[in-house]
Amino acid sequence: MVELNVAESRLTIEAATSHLPMWTEWGVHDAGHLVHSLGCTFLTAVGRDLGFASVSEVPAPRERALAHVEEDVRSDSVWFDRQTRLVSLLAEFERYSGKQKDLSPKVETLLLAQQRWGCESATLLLAYWSVGIVTLPDHDNLRNIVRGGFRAAGGVRVPGNPVARLLFYQFVVRVGQDGRLRLEHILRRGH
Repeated sequence: MVELNVAESRLTIEAATSHLPMWTEWGVHDAGHLVHSLGCTFLTAVGRDLGFASVSEVPAPRERALAHVEEDVRSDSVWFDRQTRLVSLLAEFERYSGKQKDLSPKVETLLLAQQRWGCESATLLLAYWSVGIVTLPDHDNLRNIVRGGFRAAGGVRVPGNPVARLLFYQFVVRVGQDGRLRLEHILRRGH
């Protein structure tokens, strides 16, 4: 399990600028999945900074009782502990424009991936990005998905994990006069 203060020490604008100045200083266009790629790259880089073997776009193994729920369950970033070789953190990075329905499936993916990996103590991290400050999602409702589980496509019940820790971070970008997006804030939310 990743200690919160350790992750928070690197989920900062300074770390983002160090790794990805095009996102914080140069600015990027909101084209395709570019911001998503930057977010996944950043989360994976932070894991490496902290000493984890971290990888982007990792499919969860099709093993255990939930092996056949959903075809491909991918996490945007997975941090592996180098000593135990177990998953320590699973992360999703998603665009958020104020609609809860955009984030609920990402929390479901985190829970399903956690169970497929068999790492019930791994930290789950939902990072969402928005243009400016938008109405915050209902973080308690998102936590309830993890605690209580959900019904997946095909009607299979994915059980909850009442001891799972779900962290939230909001990545706030602004549109500059040049029309480019720049990351301005990384804010811990929902605590």
